[in-house]
Amino acid sequence: MKDLAKRLTIIQSKLEMPCSSDTSPMRVWTIQPVEVLVKLREDRVLHTDPRCIPKEFHHAYDWMRAQMGQRLAYYDGHYPWWGWHTPRPDLRQSAHLPHGNQGVRLELQIDPTEVLLSDFDAWHSVLNRGYLALNVEEDEAWYQRSEAAILNQRPWPPREPWYSGILTSWERVFDLEALATSEYWQPGPRYIQATFETLRLANVRQATRFVAR
Repeated sequence: MKDLAKRLTIIQSKLEMPCSSDTSPMRVWTIQPVEVLVKLREDRVLHTDPRCIPKEFHHAYDWMRAQMGQRLAYYDGHYPWWGWHTPRPDLRQSAHLPHGNQGVRLELQIDPTEVLLSDFDAWHSVLNRGYLALNVEEDEAWYQRSEAAILNQRPWPPREPWYSGILTSWERVFDLEALATSEYWQPGPRYIQATFETLRLANVRQATRFVAR
């Protein structure tokens, strides 16, 4: 068993992906307006405010919430907080928050059973209501079959079986190994996002303030 665990660890390291069998606390970073840190210090435990979700992304957030309900044992149904598992957000880069806003990068240590990891690039298929293919051939074949039937995906949702096919394809955002080894998704270092239900002051290990560029 020890040899098997060692081999699995080596494989995961080569793919630059987290080991799902690891039960130690998971390091996650989340970028938030500095007001969230102030509120967190007051209340110690925070859940997200659904009113802050952009209207155009409600379908994606609802889908992720449903996935968390299926994949996390102790999930209570709140909309998720978003963070990064890999890599640590570089505060020298722009677009973390609106330009000039005061922000904070929180380094968290969270029980891995409370975190759902997904591929950030593949997540854009969910945001854009598109089919998530693993290679060019599959992508082209899907759209050749479905383009006329679903009328360019308008209105949403398209009729069956196309709608179910799209939803099923979205679950690939959680298949980090398949995406990391797919030439279609540019193998190499991946941006792995982390969604979790509860932001706790007790999980904060470091808070780094910054001004968004």
